[in-house]
Order: sequence, then structure tokens, then C-alpha cells
Amino acid sequence: MIKRFQITEDITLRDFLETTDLSSNLITRITNGNGRFIVNNQNVNKSYNLRKGDLLEIVLPVSDQGENILSIKGDFEIVYEDPYLLIINKAPNISCIPTIKHYDHSLANYVMSYYKRNGILSNIHFVNRLDAMTSGLVILAKNSYINDAMKNTYITKRYLVEVEGILEHDGIIETGIRRISDDTIKREVTYDFINSKTEYQVLGQNAFNNKTTFVLATLHTGKTHQLRLHFNHLGHPIVGDSLYGNKNEEGILHLHSYILSFNHPVTNELVTLSTYPEWFLVMLKSHQLDHN
Repeated sequence: MIKRFQITEDITLRDFLETTDLSSNLITRITNGNGRFIVNNQNVNKSYNLRKGDLLEIVLPVSDQGENILSIKGDFEIVYEDPYLLIINKAPNISCIPTIKHYDHSLANYVMSYYKRNGILSNIHFVNRLDAMTSGLVILAKNSYINDAMKNTYITKRYLVEVEGILEHDGIIETGIRRISDDTIKREVTYDFINSKTEYQVLGQNAFNNKTTFVLATLHTGKTHQLRLHFNHLGHPIVGDSLYGNKNEEGILHLHSYILSFNHPVTNELVTLSTYPEWFLVMLKSHQLDHN
């Protein structure tokens, strides 16, 4: 990928780079030979004195082929792809990244295999990650620059959730979330500080059992286990949440990344994507969603 700039004033390349959206880490990688600075078709370094009217071309690094990520062929559903982004509908019960117990069984392993089979020279750059148990939309950037750009892009994130009990009213949950201790992945809610916010809308009761409620939740922050903690804090744990609530027979957490919406970092076009989990499709197909 090449970024082009028409220079409008006399300035050193080093000073000009500070006015761009390139991160310091990315600039360092280019300087160290993983990319190039070209002015009027000549390679230059950061000390070069740019002149008004110069054409600066910055050749961004091609990411290394992720030698720390094993390439394992596996199935996954692609819902959007272009030269810059890959967006996947992640299945439940698979980690985004390798873990000690499952170093060769993660979405990252499968994506690396997909990249290699399709000649895509990229490392694994997750823009957003989901818990292993959570399903739904997850975004990967295909190079470091796009990854940095997406970190500065506002992304609307909405989740479909099924919670235990009858939740009757829409609401907003604002709490603090902190790790219980260093030797556990569990978090807890606190009011010593506020660092998380969830807005939710009740969609209706599950007409099959009249014991659970479907909810549309919007994340305004992205803390670990935020939705699982917030709904458990309301007294309505998410169906199938074995960590904070109760296991279910199917072994599926009823928490799904349903909608992602953002302005594309290159084209600036609005990208809006949505997918449904199977446990919610059952309701839609049967027309038995009992709206309040």
C-alpha cells in the first residue's frame, strides 16, 4: 500500500511525518527498511528537506507472514472482504487467538492459512476481539496502517443477547469493571469508579419457554466480559454463561456480535454489517418472538 502527499510548504520529512496519521511504530518500521520514503521518484530518508510542490510517496510495510501463528486450515464465514479488511462471522466456542491449551485451534490459525492459500501477505491484526464463547462479527486489518487507522475509527457495536428471566424495561448500565485477582480470568462489578457503559433495548420474551428475554445491547465501552457482567449484575445472567451464570445443554453462550458499523478508513464509505445466531433465527423463523 502506498500513501501519497502533495507537499504545500518547505519542511523536513521528519517534521512532516508528525502531521500525518502514521503511528510512531509504523514510521520506525518504514525507517528500518520495512517500507520506503520516495520523493519525486527518489528514495530519501527522514532528514530530507521537502520543498513545496514535491510528491511524497510512502510505501507502507508488508507485514511478515506471522511466523508465530501456525497456519491451520479451518472453516469460517467471511461476510466482508476488500484489500484492507477481512470481517468474519465467528462461530461460538473458538478463541480469536491461540491459547496455551489450543495453540493450533483458533480463528487466527484459520485466517493465517486463508492468507497463505490466497497470497495475502499479512500478519494477524484483530481490530476487535470476542471471547471464545461469544459468536458474531469480528474485524481483521490486513496491514499495520489500516490496523492503526481502525483504532481511531468509531465503531458502532450492537449485540443480540438472551438473558435469564423476564426483563421488562430498556435501560443503561454504568459501572466499574475490574479483575478479581491475577490468577483468574473472572472480573467483577464495582462502583468505586465507572469505566463501562451498556445501553440495552428489550426485544421480547422467548415464547418457547416464557422464562428468558431477548435483548439488543449497544456497547459504549469495550471492557472484558462487559455484557456478561452487566446483565448478571441486573440479576439476568446471559443464557449459557457458565462463568457468571448457568450452563445450558447446548453449551452455547447466547451472546452474539450482531451489528458493526463504521466509516471505512480508506474509502470513508459507511460499512454496516449484521448477522444472526442460530438460537435467534429459531425465533424469527417460527414468528414466536413475543414482543412487549
